[in-house]
Amino acid sequence: MRKAPVLSAGIAVLLLFSIAIIPFSFGQTDKGPYINEARFIFREDENLALEEVRNGDLDMYYFRIPLGGAPDAERDPRLQVHHRQAGSMGLYVNPAEPGDNSVINPFQFREARYALNYLVDRESIVNLVQMGYGTPMIDAFGVSSPEYLNVIGIVESFGFRYNPALAEKMISDAMAGAGALKQGGKWTYNNNPVTIKMMIRADDAPRKSLGEIVASELEKIGFTVQREYGDLTVANKVVYGTDPKELQWHLYTEGFAGTAVFVEYNPVVTAQMYGPWYGRMPGGQNPAYWNYANATLDKLTQDIFFFNFTSEAERNDLVRKAVQMGVQESVRIFVSQKTDPFVASAGIRGLVNDFGAGITSKYSLLNAQKADGTRSLDIGVKQIHQGSWNPIAGLQDTYSRDIYHSIADSGTFRDPYTGEIIPFRAEWTDISTEGPLESMAVDPAAQLWDPTSQEWKQVGESVSLSKVTFRPMYSNWHNGIPMDVSDMMYSQYFFFEWGTDSGEQDQTKDPEYTAQASVAIPLLKGLVFTPTEIQIYVDQWHYNDKEIADSGIYFSGEPWEITAATERLVVDGKAAYSRNEASVRGVVWLDQIVKEHADMIKTELQKMKSENFVPAALREVVSPAEAVARYDASIKWIEDHGHAIISNGAFYLDNFNTAGGTITIRAFRDSSYPFEVGHWSKYTQPRLADITSVDVPRAVVLGQPASVSLDLAVAGQPSSDATVAYFVSNKDSQVVAQGNAISDGGGKFRFELPATDTEKLSPGPNQLKIFASSNEARRFDISTSTILATSTPSDNQGNNQTGGNGQTPPPQQPSGCLIATAAFGSELTPQVQYLRNFRENYILSTSSGAAFMNAFNSVYYSFSPQVADYERGQPWLQSAVKVGLYPLFGILMVSERAHFIASGETGSIISGSVASMLIGAVYLWPAGISAGIQNRFSAAARISLLTLAAALAMTVMGLVAGSSFLLMISTPLIVLSIAAASALAVGWLVRRAFGRISAGKY
Repeated sequence: MRKAPVLSAGIAVLLLFSIAIIPFSFGQTDKGPYINEARFIFREDENLALEEVRNGDLDMYYFRIPLGGAPDAERDPRLQVHHRQAGSMGLYVNPAEPGDNSVINPFQFREARYALNYLVDRESIVNLVQMGYGTPMIDAFGVSSPEYLNVIGIVESFGFRYNPALAEKMISDAMAGAGALKQGGKWTYNNNPVTIKMMIRADDAPRKSLGEIVASELEKIGFTVQREYGDLTVANKVVYGTDPKELQWHLYTEGFAGTAVFVEYNPVVTAQMYGPWYGRMPGGQNPAYWNYANATLDKLTQDIFFFNFTSEAERNDLVRKAVQMGVQESVRIFVSQKTDPFVASAGIRGLVNDFGAGITSKYSLLNAQKADGTRSLDIGVKQIHQGSWNPIAGLQDTYSRDIYHSIADSGTFRDPYTGEIIPFRAEWTDISTEGPLESMAVDPAAQLWDPTSQEWKQVGESVSLSKVTFRPMYSNWHNGIPMDVSDMMYSQYFFFEWGTDSGEQDQTKDPEYTAQASVAIPLLKGLVFTPTEIQIYVDQWHYNDKEIADSGIYFSGEPWEITAATERLVVDGKAAYSRNEASVRGVVWLDQIVKEHADMIKTELQKMKSENFVPAALREVVSPAEAVARYDASIKWIEDHGHAIISNGAFYLDNFNTAGGTITIRAFRDSSYPFEVGHWSKYTQPRLADITSVDVPRAVVLGQPASVSLDLAVAGQPSSDATVAYFVSNKDSQVVAQGNAISDGGGKFRFELPATDTEKLSPGPNQLKIFASSNEARRFDISTSTILATSTPSDNQGNNQTGGNGQTPPPQQPSGCLIATAAFGSELTPQVQYLRNFRENYILSTSSGAAFMNAFNSVYYSFSPQVADYERGQPWLQSAVKVGLYPLFGILMVSERAHFIASGETGSIISGSVASMLIGAVYLWPAGISAGIQNRFSAAARISLLTLAAALAMTVMGLVAGSSFLLMISTPLIVLSIAAASALAVGWLVRRAFGRISAGKY
């Protein structure tokens, strides 16, 4: 999203013509994109779409492919798979007090909403439902956002883990306090069952599974759950289109596709996800509905959105506070950030995997080329038309935005890999600021639109924090009429006219649009229009000048005459701009791509022509003859194309075939378009950072300094052109140390943990997370390690000290599952992600587990790199390893459940014992069946049991003494002794069964 003038990046889509888009081109002499045409074809079935791309019937698919088919797709030479690490899946919660006093809404109580965080097993959802294609998510940003480093301390501090018992207690306390009773295991209120209506997205398999899981959990704790299934169209009507207090829904499995473009300093997310004022919370700011209200969140998110801060530190603190309160309120509960695999034909070159939008970014279509030289693309889409296509309060679903972004241009855009503001259709020539503490005088001749007097008025004496001067890069509109300053003026007129609520009689207002624009109006202090240049005075400041430029620059995305016609329709009560207002007024939600709505606009244009109508805002710059010429061009466009989508991008919308389920866009080859083919091709490949090794102390003495070093590569070569941040969390998930690593050049980085930081560590395991990104691509490579903290120096076997054997221990190895990664082909496959998550969230969460991993790694990484290298070149070995690993996944799932029998170290030991027993039974029993061992069964069993007893005793001693050295000896012995005993037992059973079969006793 982009924003209109004065609004920090993002309100754009809300303000009339500012749309988050940017055209990129590829070619030599033509203007615009390399291709001539793109057809978007309805393909709801993801499996069918994948097969069509594989067989060449589709060139790409603008939706995630089935997660189960992704590993095979990545190995298919006919395909290319791009992962979009953005977007989210979660729960949207209705907090309304019922309009009917005889019923109760459990989620009107904040404690019950908050309890849902413990009722959802985020790890299980990611591993089982999403098959590893995602990461657990608590905050609105997620680990892939540059903002995550700012909020990680808040996120970690919540410490959410699956704990249905705690969730049930919290919900029961809230329900009982409100007078509800639990009878026969079922919650009742006024002698009626408490029913939860859950809206479940049936068109999205992971969200459908999430809904089923949550519904089941709620039933277990006594609620009657009414499952309602539907797609986005149904959700628009039920969830977003009804009064929350009517309780047509209680929970909705909500999903977001990510931002339209990667954003460095994202001012929109906290407002969109947490701030009621923004119109995206229950009630949608429609005065006819019950509305969720939170004045504190409104203030915090508006301060972020409109740059109301005086330093970077203050801004970051505002973001942290907003996230903390948003999670506590739990009206939106984030469950996971998605890693969605998107697929395209291997013959397509130039796709840009924007870190926010993925390959659905506008960059892709502008850069895409086909290897066979043809210049058209067939693109499958999950939905061809849901919601509404109007640039005021429509275009709210990802399906419409993905296409519309190729049609309309914005004044600025963002680098797809750094998120930094770049000029697009507006070049700033001056950015002046006196902020944050001083002000500058506004040019007295500057003007603003006055909705009361219906005229432009000079501002007179006024002050502002900043001024931006920019030159719009005009071109022809798609209907052939040249853009000019009248379009820019009308955009500003609309902002003030429809952003001002003058009372009940005011007809030029819309609850969704007005709610957002009204808080921005005071920040726009004056405008100076000339035919080629615009000055805009904004009462905003940012520590990054480019963000100031973005707050002022805007660019019209629609000819003024189309907007004027839609205004007349809305004022006359024939349509509404927003979904909620359309529902309240009982009129259509304006949808300019639909022929019937386009014909309404055409009829209005014909009336305007017959009236020689010139809007009041343009009477000084547009003559009646010029207005009529515009009306004629737009009328002809609607007659020729059957829709009223007219814009200025590198593509124009040729037609929407409702019956055929296709939308066709064609290259706008007009000479007035400013960018030649290939203009943006530099964004084809990101230069990513990769942490190649980390050297972490094997143990740290509490209150004594320690050092960590690492090696880094960018685009495969050692490089220090990167930023490295680290965070150390104790056993309570509190961040106790953080900072940035120092570069020593040549890709080598280091950081020190002073005594004042190490004294805050918990005795035993602590978690170290390192985030690295190149300065040209801010996608994090994340390394997670364990730091064992001890109280005595004798246990400190750090990288600069010798251990008990007098030898310097090797540095901690990379944390990758090398052999599994080589077998399955990628670290992002669900199987490898599952192994990694199990290690980090179960094994490394305790002292005993962390000690075992240190011992295991010293052996595993001594041979695994060589094995993995050999394995990658031997397909038969990859297949064999995969087959051999599948039983391990089942074993680990069983041990996960065993982990919940007890908490802490006890749970870890029980879980490890169960895993060891099953590993011995499944993998080692052939050794236990040998005659030599079975003939000495009693002796072997005694040795195993005695070893186990001694190892358990040593583990207890190690835990009590805080000795990582003892634990590194005892925990492997526990594993080996249990596995050996299990193999012996299974071997004995097999031999006995074989003997009875041979003797004919079966």
